[in-house]
Amino acid sequence: MEKKGTIARRSLAGTPRAGPSGEGSLETLPDDVVVEILVRVPDVADLFRCAATCKRCRLLIAEPSFLRRRWPEGVSHLSSLLGLFAVQQPREEPTEGDSTAAPMPPFTPVPWCSLGERYSFLTCPWPPDSQAAVLTSRRGLLVLRFVPLNEPTNGYEKTMNLALYDPIAGKGRDLPELKSDRPFQIEGCALLTRADCCPDETRGATSWSFFKVLIIGGDRDEPRHSLHVFTSTTESSSSWSTPRECYDCLEDDDTRVVSQQTTAVVCHGGIAHWLFKNASNLYALSVCARTTEMTLTRLPVTPDQTQPLLGVNNDGTPCLLRLDGKCFMLEIWTRRIDPMSGDSNTGHWHRTKMIKLQRPKRGKIDQAQCVCVGQTSGILLVKDNQEDIYIVDLQTGAMQAVTNWFRGIVVMAIPFEMDWPEFFTRHLANTRIERAKLGGVL
Repeated sequence: MEKKGTIARRSLAGTPRAGPSGEGSLETLPDDVVVEILVRVPDVADLFRCAATCKRCRLLIAEPSFLRRRWPEGVSHLSSLLGLFAVQQPREEPTEGDSTAAPMPPFTPVPWCSLGERYSFLTCPWPPDSQAAVLTSRRGLLVLRFVPLNEPTNGYEKTMNLALYDPIAGKGRDLPELKSDRPFQIEGCALLTRADCCPDETRGATSWSFFKVLIIGGDRDEPRHSLHVFTSTTESSSSWSTPRECYDCLEDDDTRVVSQQTTAVVCHGGIAHWLFKNASNLYALSVCARTTEMTLTRLPVTPDQTQPLLGVNNDGTPCLLRLDGKCFMLEIWTRRIDPMSGDSNTGHWHRTKMIKLQRPKRGKIDQAQCVCVGQTSGILLVKDNQEDIYIVDLQTGAMQAVTNWFRGIVVMAIPFEMDWPEFFTRHLANTRIERAKLGGVL
Protein backbone atom coordinates (compact mmCIF):
# COMPACT_ATOMS: atom_id res chain seq x y z
CA MET A 1 0.00 0.00 0.00
CA GLU A 2 1.31 3.44 -0.90
CA LYS A 3 1.68 6.18 1.65
CA LYS A 4 -0.72 9.12 1.68
CA GLY A 5 1.99 11.49 0.51
CA THR A 6 2.72 9.27 -2.48
CA ILE A 7 -0.96 9.11 -3.42
CA ALA A 8 -1.29 12.88 -3.18
CA ARG A 9 1.88 13.35 -5.19
CA ARG A 10 0.69 11.09 -7.99
CA SER A 11 -2.79 12.63 -8.00
CA LEU A 12 -1.52 16.18 -8.46
CA ALA A 13 1.79 15.74 -10.25
CA GLY A 14 -0.07 16.67 -13.40
CA THR A 15 -3.70 17.48 -14.02
CA PRO A 16 -5.36 14.41 -15.56
CA ARG A 17 -7.16 14.87 -18.82
CA ALA A 18 -10.90 14.68 -18.64
CA GLY A 19 -12.73 11.87 -20.39
CA PRO A 20 -15.75 12.41 -22.61
CA SER A 21 -18.00 12.80 -19.57
CA GLY A 22 -15.50 14.75 -17.48
CA GLU A 23 -14.58 11.75 -15.34
CA GLY A 24 -11.08 11.77 -13.88
CA SER A 25 -10.72 15.54 -14.17
CA LEU A 26 -9.48 17.57 -11.22
CA GLU A 27 -12.10 20.17 -12.09
CA THR A 28 -14.86 17.74 -11.13
CA LEU A 29 -13.75 17.68 -7.48
CA PRO A 30 -15.08 20.29 -5.03
CA ASP A 31 -12.60 22.76 -3.57
CA ASP A 32 -12.82 21.28 -0.07
CA VAL A 33 -11.84 17.84 -1.41
CA VAL A 34 -8.88 19.26 -3.34
CA VAL A 35 -7.77 21.13 -0.20
CA GLU A 36 -7.89 17.89 1.80
CA ILE A 37 -5.63 16.28 -0.80
CA LEU A 38 -3.22 19.20 -0.93
CA VAL A 39 -2.88 19.54 2.83
CA ARG A 40 -1.69 15.92 2.97
CA VAL A 41 1.22 16.46 0.58
CA PRO A 42 4.11 15.99 3.03
CA ASP A 43 7.02 17.34 1.00
CA VAL A 44 7.32 21.10 0.60
CA ALA A 45 8.83 20.90 -2.89
CA ASP A 46 6.02 18.59 -4.05
CA LEU A 47 3.42 21.01 -2.67
CA PHE A 48 5.00 23.85 -4.63
CA ARG A 49 4.93 21.72 -7.78
CA CYS A 50 1.24 21.08 -7.17
CA ALA A 51 0.73 24.85 -7.18
CA ALA A 52 2.34 24.96 -10.62
CA THR A 53 -0.06 22.43 -12.16
CA CYS A 54 -2.98 24.81 -12.58
CA LYS A 55 -4.39 28.15 -11.50
CA ARG A 56 -6.94 26.50 -9.23
CA CYS A 57 -4.32 24.66 -7.17
CA ARG A 58 -2.22 27.79 -6.97
CA LEU A 59 -5.11 29.85 -5.62
CA LEU A 60 -6.07 27.19 -3.07
CA ILE A 61 -2.50 26.78 -1.81
CA ALA A 62 -1.85 30.53 -1.67
CA GLU A 63 -4.95 31.06 0.47
CA PRO A 64 -3.87 32.24 3.98
CA SER A 65 -6.30 29.81 5.63
CA PHE A 66 -4.63 26.89 3.81
CA LEU A 67 -1.12 28.02 4.76
CA ARG A 68 -2.15 28.48 8.41
CA ARG A 69 -3.59 24.97 8.41
CA ARG A 70 -0.50 23.50 6.74
CA TRP A 71 1.88 25.35 9.07
CA PRO A 72 -0.11 26.31 12.22
CA GLU A 73 1.13 29.29 14.19
CA GLY A 74 2.55 28.64 17.63
CA VAL A 75 3.87 25.22 16.62
CA SER A 76 7.45 24.25 15.79
CA HIS A 77 7.97 22.92 12.27
CA LEU A 78 11.07 20.80 11.73
CA SER A 79 10.69 21.20 7.95
CA SER A 80 11.59 24.88 8.32
CA LEU A 81 15.20 23.90 9.12
CA LEU A 82 17.08 23.51 5.83
CA GLY A 83 20.60 23.33 7.21
CA LEU A 84 23.28 25.15 9.17
CA PHE A 85 25.95 27.63 8.24
CA ALA A 86 28.75 26.38 10.47
CA VAL A 87 32.29 27.54 11.15
CA GLN A 88 34.36 24.35 11.28
CA GLN A 89 37.94 23.39 12.00
CA PRO A 90 39.70 20.29 10.63
CA ARG A 91 39.61 17.33 13.00
CA GLU A 92 43.22 16.56 12.18
CA GLU A 93 46.04 19.02 11.74
CA PRO A 94 47.33 18.97 8.14
CA THR A 95 50.78 17.53 7.75
CA GLU A 96 53.61 19.80 6.72
CA GLY A 97 53.56 20.45 2.99
CA ASP A 98 50.07 18.96 2.56
CA SER A 99 48.05 21.30 0.34
CA THR A 100 45.34 18.81 -0.64
CA ALA A 101 43.08 19.28 2.38
CA ALA A 102 39.59 20.28 1.21
CA PRO A 103 38.15 23.49 2.70
CA MET A 104 35.34 23.19 5.20
CA PRO A 105 31.93 23.63 3.47
CA PRO A 106 30.09 26.76 4.67
CA PHE A 107 26.65 25.11 4.51
CA THR A 108 25.56 21.75 5.91
CA PRO A 109 22.08 20.63 4.75
CA VAL A 110 19.93 18.52 7.06
CA PRO A 111 18.84 15.10 5.74
CA TRP A 112 15.21 16.19 5.36
CA CYS A 113 16.07 19.40 3.47
CA SER A 114 13.49 20.19 0.77
CA LEU A 115 15.95 21.96 -1.51
CA GLY A 116 17.24 18.90 -3.34
CA GLU A 117 20.72 18.02 -4.54
CA ARG A 118 21.30 21.24 -6.46
CA TYR A 119 21.21 23.23 -3.20
CA SER A 120 23.26 20.80 -1.10
CA PHE A 121 26.19 23.21 -1.19
CA LEU A 122 24.82 26.71 -0.73
CA THR A 123 27.54 29.29 -1.11
CA CYS A 124 27.76 33.00 -0.48
CA PRO A 125 29.40 35.38 -2.97
CA TRP A 126 32.19 37.66 -1.88
CA PRO A 127 34.41 40.31 -3.48
CA PRO A 128 38.02 39.56 -4.45
CA ASP A 129 40.49 39.37 -1.55
CA SER A 130 37.61 38.82 0.88
CA GLN A 131 35.55 36.02 2.35
CA ALA A 132 31.91 36.04 3.42
CA ALA A 133 30.95 35.50 7.06
CA VAL A 134 27.30 34.79 7.91
CA LEU A 135 26.18 37.07 10.75
CA THR A 136 22.55 35.96 11.04
CA SER A 137 19.69 34.29 9.18
CA ARG A 138 15.98 35.09 9.13
CA ARG A 139 13.13 33.74 6.95
CA GLY A 140 15.49 32.33 4.32
CA LEU A 141 17.67 35.47 4.13
CA LEU A 142 21.23 36.02 5.32
CA VAL A 143 23.18 39.03 6.53
CA LEU A 144 26.77 38.71 5.36
CA ARG A 145 29.93 40.52 6.30
CA PHE A 146 32.75 40.62 3.78
CA VAL A 147 35.95 40.06 5.75
CA PRO A 148 39.23 41.14 4.10
CA LEU A 149 41.72 38.29 3.96
CA ASN A 150 44.40 40.54 5.44
CA GLU A 151 42.20 41.74 8.33
CA PRO A 152 43.87 41.73 11.78
CA THR A 153 42.98 38.67 13.82
CA ASN A 154 41.26 40.69 16.56
CA GLY A 155 38.45 41.67 14.16
CA TYR A 156 38.25 45.34 15.19
CA GLU A 157 37.70 47.76 12.30
CA LYS A 158 36.40 51.29 11.69
CA THR A 159 34.62 50.35 8.43
CA MET A 160 32.75 47.14 7.59
CA ASN A 161 30.99 45.97 4.42
CA LEU A 162 27.73 44.05 4.78
CA ALA A 163 25.10 42.65 2.42
CA LEU A 164 21.67 41.02 2.48
CA TYR A 165 21.60 37.77 0.52
CA ASP A 166 18.96 35.27 -0.58
CA PRO A 167 20.88 32.00 -1.19
CA ILE A 168 17.86 30.23 -2.72
CA ALA A 169 17.24 32.88 -5.36
CA GLY A 170 20.93 33.75 -5.66
CA LYS A 171 20.18 37.46 -5.21
CA GLY A 172 21.92 39.98 -3.00
CA ARG A 173 21.83 43.61 -1.99
CA ASP A 174 24.83 45.52 -0.70
CA LEU A 175 24.27 47.60 2.41
CA PRO A 176 25.93 50.98 2.97
CA GLU A 177 29.31 50.89 4.66
CA LEU A 178 29.05 50.57 8.42
CA LYS A 179 31.44 53.16 9.84
CA SER A 180 32.60 54.28 13.26
CA ASP A 181 35.17 56.79 14.44
CA ARG A 182 36.53 54.14 16.82
CA PRO A 183 37.63 50.54 16.12
CA PHE A 184 34.80 48.10 16.90
CA GLN A 185 33.72 44.54 16.25
CA ILE A 186 30.26 43.11 15.60
CA GLU A 187 28.96 41.38 18.73
CA GLY A 188 25.31 41.16 17.74
CA CYS A 189 23.23 41.10 14.55
CA ALA A 190 19.49 40.90 13.86
CA LEU A 191 17.49 40.86 10.63
CA LEU A 192 13.83 41.82 10.71
CA THR A 193 11.63 41.57 7.62
CA ARG A 194 8.29 43.16 6.83
CA ALA A 195 6.63 40.07 8.33
CA ASP A 196 8.31 40.92 11.66
CA CYS A 197 7.70 44.67 11.66
CA CYS A 198 4.44 44.92 9.65
CA PRO A 199 2.74 41.50 9.84
CA ASP A 200 -0.54 42.83 8.38
CA GLU A 201 1.12 44.14 5.21
CA THR A 202 3.07 41.09 4.04
CA ARG A 203 0.80 39.51 1.44
CA GLY A 204 2.65 39.39 -1.87
CA ALA A 205 5.53 41.54 -0.61
CA THR A 206 9.05 40.73 -1.75
CA SER A 207 11.89 40.02 0.66
CA TRP A 208 13.59 43.24 -0.37
CA SER A 209 10.58 45.56 -0.08
CA PHE A 210 11.24 46.34 3.58
CA PHE A 211 13.72 45.08 6.15
CA LYS A 212 15.81 46.25 9.08
CA VAL A 213 19.31 45.22 10.11
CA LEU A 214 20.38 45.82 13.71
CA ILE A 215 24.07 45.68 14.62
CA ILE A 216 25.53 45.69 18.14
CA GLY A 217 29.09 46.98 17.96
CA GLY A 218 31.59 46.40 20.77
CA ASP A 219 34.20 49.11 21.32
CA ARG A 220 37.81 47.96 21.34
CA ASP A 221 39.11 50.36 23.98
CA GLU A 222 36.14 50.94 26.28
CA PRO A 223 33.59 48.55 27.87
CA ARG A 224 30.61 49.79 25.89
CA HIS A 225 28.34 48.70 23.04
CA SER A 226 26.51 50.76 20.42
CA LEU A 227 23.40 50.06 18.35
CA HIS A 228 23.49 50.68 14.58
CA VAL A 229 20.23 50.41 12.57
CA PHE A 230 19.73 50.21 8.81
CA THR A 231 16.20 50.52 7.41
CA SER A 232 15.64 49.77 3.73
CA THR A 233 14.14 52.57 1.64
CA THR A 234 13.73 53.35 -2.02
CA GLU A 235 16.28 56.13 -1.75
CA SER A 236 19.77 55.39 -2.96
CA SER A 237 21.21 57.63 -0.24
CA SER A 238 19.96 55.46 2.63
CA SER A 239 22.48 54.96 5.42
CA TRP A 240 22.96 53.60 8.92
CA SER A 241 21.48 55.47 11.86
CA THR A 242 23.62 57.43 14.27
CA PRO A 243 25.04 54.92 16.80
CA ARG A 244 23.37 54.83 20.21
CA GLU A 245 24.94 53.51 23.39
CA CYS A 246 23.17 50.35 24.54
CA TYR A 247 23.42 50.62 28.31
CA ASP A 248 24.92 52.51 31.22
CA CYS A 249 27.04 51.12 34.04
CA LEU A 250 25.87 47.75 35.33
CA GLU A 251 25.00 47.82 39.00
CA ASP A 252 28.46 48.98 40.13
CA ASP A 253 30.01 46.05 38.27
CA ASP A 254 32.89 47.37 36.20
CA THR A 255 33.78 44.05 34.51
CA ARG A 256 33.47 44.04 30.75
CA VAL A 257 30.25 42.73 29.24
CA VAL A 258 30.68 40.51 26.17
CA SER A 259 28.28 38.85 23.78
CA GLN A 260 27.41 35.20 24.38
CA GLN A 261 24.88 34.98 21.53
CA THR A 262 25.72 37.01 18.43
CA THR A 263 22.62 36.01 16.46
CA ALA A 264 19.51 37.61 17.91
CA VAL A 265 16.22 35.84 18.51
CA VAL A 266 13.26 37.80 17.16
CA CYS A 267 9.95 37.67 19.03
CA HIS A 268 6.42 38.88 18.31
CA GLY A 269 6.19 42.63 17.85
CA GLY A 270 9.56 42.88 16.11
CA ILE A 271 11.71 42.77 19.26
CA ALA A 272 15.25 41.41 18.97
CA HIS A 273 17.03 39.84 21.96
CA TRP A 274 20.72 39.08 22.49
CA LEU A 275 22.43 37.34 25.40
CA PHE A 276 25.38 39.08 27.05
CA LYS A 277 27.48 38.16 30.06
CA ASN A 278 30.18 39.38 32.39
CA ALA A 279 32.08 37.53 35.10
CA SER A 280 29.04 37.07 37.35
CA ASN A 281 25.79 37.68 35.46
CA LEU A 282 23.84 37.01 32.28
CA TYR A 283 21.93 39.84 30.61
CA ALA A 284 19.26 39.98 27.91
CA LEU A 285 19.63 43.03 25.67
CA SER A 286 16.29 43.76 23.97
CA VAL A 287 15.68 46.23 21.12
CA CYS A 288 12.32 47.16 19.63
CA ALA A 289 12.78 47.44 15.87
CA ARG A 290 10.02 50.03 15.50
CA THR A 291 11.16 52.48 18.16
CA THR A 292 14.79 51.30 18.74
CA GLU A 293 13.98 51.47 22.46
CA MET A 294 16.46 49.33 24.40
CA THR A 295 16.51 47.61 27.76
CA LEU A 296 19.08 45.45 29.53
CA THR A 297 17.68 42.81 31.88
CA ARG A 298 19.75 40.84 34.38
CA LEU A 299 18.77 37.17 34.33
CA PRO A 300 18.53 34.98 37.47
CA VAL A 301 21.04 32.53 35.98
CA THR A 302 24.82 32.73 36.33
CA PRO A 303 27.22 32.09 33.43
CA ASP A 304 28.64 28.58 33.22
CA GLN A 305 30.33 26.20 30.79
CA THR A 306 27.02 24.97 29.34
CA GLN A 307 26.68 28.27 27.41
CA PRO A 308 22.93 29.01 27.88
CA LEU A 309 21.13 30.53 24.89
CA LEU A 310 18.03 32.61 24.32
CA GLY A 311 15.19 31.05 22.33
CA VAL A 312 11.55 31.71 21.47
CA ASN A 313 8.53 30.00 23.02
CA ASN A 314 5.65 28.89 20.82
CA ASP A 315 3.67 31.93 22.00
CA GLY A 316 6.37 34.26 20.69
CA THR A 317 7.88 35.22 24.06
CA PRO A 318 11.61 34.95 24.77
CA CYS A 319 13.02 32.11 26.84
CA LEU A 320 16.39 30.97 28.15
CA LEU A 321 17.63 27.43 27.46
CA ARG A 322 20.13 25.94 29.90
CA LEU A 323 21.64 22.43 30.03
CA ASP A 324 22.99 20.69 33.07
CA GLY A 325 26.63 19.72 32.65
CA LYS A 326 25.94 16.00 32.17
CA CYS A 327 23.23 16.71 29.59
CA PHE A 328 20.46 14.91 31.48
CA MET A 329 18.04 17.84 31.82
CA LEU A 330 17.18 21.01 29.93
CA GLU A 331 15.88 24.02 31.86
CA ILE A 332 13.59 26.55 30.19
CA TRP A 333 13.29 29.98 31.79
CA THR A 334 10.58 32.36 30.57
CA ARG A 335 9.93 36.04 31.04
CA ARG A 336 6.25 36.74 31.47
CA ILE A 337 6.08 40.51 30.98
CA ASP A 338 6.67 42.93 28.12
CA PRO A 339 10.46 43.09 27.71
CA MET A 340 10.20 46.75 26.68
CA SER A 341 8.66 47.81 29.99
CA GLY A 342 12.05 49.04 31.19
CA ASP A 343 11.89 47.02 34.40
CA SER A 344 15.05 44.95 34.87
CA ASN A 345 13.80 43.06 37.91
CA THR A 346 15.09 39.50 37.63
CA GLY A 347 12.00 38.18 39.41
CA HIS A 348 10.09 38.40 36.12
CA TRP A 349 12.09 35.44 34.79
CA HIS A 350 10.95 32.04 36.04
CA ARG A 351 12.01 28.47 35.40
CA THR A 352 8.82 27.24 33.77
CA LYS A 353 9.82 23.85 32.42
CA MET A 354 12.27 21.00 32.93
CA ILE A 355 12.75 18.59 30.03
CA LYS A 356 14.35 15.20 30.58
CA LEU A 357 16.69 14.56 27.67
CA GLN A 358 16.46 11.21 25.90
CA ARG A 359 20.14 10.60 25.34
CA PRO A 360 21.41 8.21 22.65
CA LYS A 361 21.95 4.72 24.04
CA ARG A 362 25.46 4.53 22.66
CA GLY A 363 28.26 6.84 23.65
CA LYS A 364 28.96 8.99 26.68
CA ILE A 365 28.02 12.67 26.83
CA ASP A 366 29.96 14.85 29.23
CA GLN A 367 30.38 18.61 29.67
CA ALA A 368 27.80 19.51 27.04
CA GLN A 369 27.21 23.08 25.89
CA CYS A 370 24.70 24.81 23.63
CA VAL A 371 25.79 25.80 20.12
CA CYS A 372 22.69 27.32 18.51
CA VAL A 373 18.90 27.19 18.66
CA GLY A 374 16.32 27.13 15.87
CA GLN A 375 13.60 29.74 16.28
CA THR A 376 10.93 28.04 14.15
CA SER A 377 12.16 24.44 13.89
CA GLY A 378 12.20 23.75 17.65
CA ILE A 379 15.73 22.31 17.77
CA LEU A 380 18.80 22.91 19.90
CA LEU A 381 22.29 22.02 18.69
CA VAL A 382 24.72 20.95 21.44
CA LYS A 383 28.24 19.55 21.57
CA ASP A 384 30.26 17.77 24.25
CA ASN A 385 33.90 17.85 25.30
CA GLN A 386 34.71 15.21 22.65
CA GLU A 387 33.46 17.62 19.95
CA ASP A 388 30.52 15.32 19.17
CA ILE A 389 27.37 17.11 17.98
CA TYR A 390 23.77 16.35 18.95
CA ILE A 391 20.42 17.79 17.94
CA VAL A 392 17.73 18.11 20.64
CA ASP A 393 13.98 18.22 20.00
CA LEU A 394 12.78 20.97 22.35
CA GLN A 395 9.29 19.47 22.53
CA THR A 396 10.17 15.88 23.43
CA GLY A 397 13.76 16.07 24.66
CA ALA A 398 14.84 13.43 22.12
CA MET A 399 18.54 13.64 21.23
CA GLN A 400 20.15 12.47 18.01
CA ALA A 401 23.87 12.22 17.31
CA VAL A 402 24.62 14.24 14.16
CA THR A 403 28.41 14.50 14.23
CA ASN A 404 28.53 12.80 10.82
CA TRP A 405 26.62 15.72 9.30
CA PHE A 406 29.76 17.82 9.57
CA ARG A 407 33.19 17.37 8.07
CA GLY A 408 35.11 19.11 10.85
CA ILE A 409 34.83 20.38 14.44
CA VAL A 410 31.94 22.83 14.79
CA VAL A 411 33.07 26.09 16.39
CA MET A 412 29.80 27.97 15.87
CA ALA A 413 26.66 27.51 13.77
CA ILE A 414 23.71 29.53 12.50
CA PRO A 415 20.49 27.68 11.58
CA PHE A 416 19.12 28.39 8.10
CA GLU A 417 15.34 28.31 8.49
CA MET A 418 12.57 29.07 6.00
CA ASP A 419 9.22 30.67 6.76
CA TRP A 420 7.20 28.48 4.40
CA PRO A 421 3.88 30.41 4.56
CA GLU A 422 5.73 33.63 3.72
CA PHE A 423 7.70 31.80 1.00
CA PHE A 424 4.55 30.43 -0.66
CA THR A 425 2.74 33.76 -0.37
CA ARG A 426 5.62 35.59 -2.01
CA HIS A 427 6.19 33.14 -4.85
CA LEU A 428 2.52 32.44 -5.60
CA ALA A 429 1.45 36.08 -5.56
CA ASN A 430 1.84 36.44 -9.34
CA THR A 431 -0.92 35.43 -11.72
CA ARG A 432 1.22 32.72 -13.34
CA ILE A 433 3.99 30.33 -12.37
CA GLU A 434 6.23 29.47 -15.26
CA ARG A 435 7.03 25.76 -15.23
CA ALA A 436 10.47 26.49 -16.64
CA LYS A 437 11.26 28.62 -13.59
CA LEU A 438 10.14 26.07 -11.03
CA GLY A 439 13.58 24.54 -10.70
CA GLY A 440 14.97 27.95 -9.87
CA VAL A 441 12.75 28.18 -6.81
CA LEU A 442 12.78 24.66 -5.35
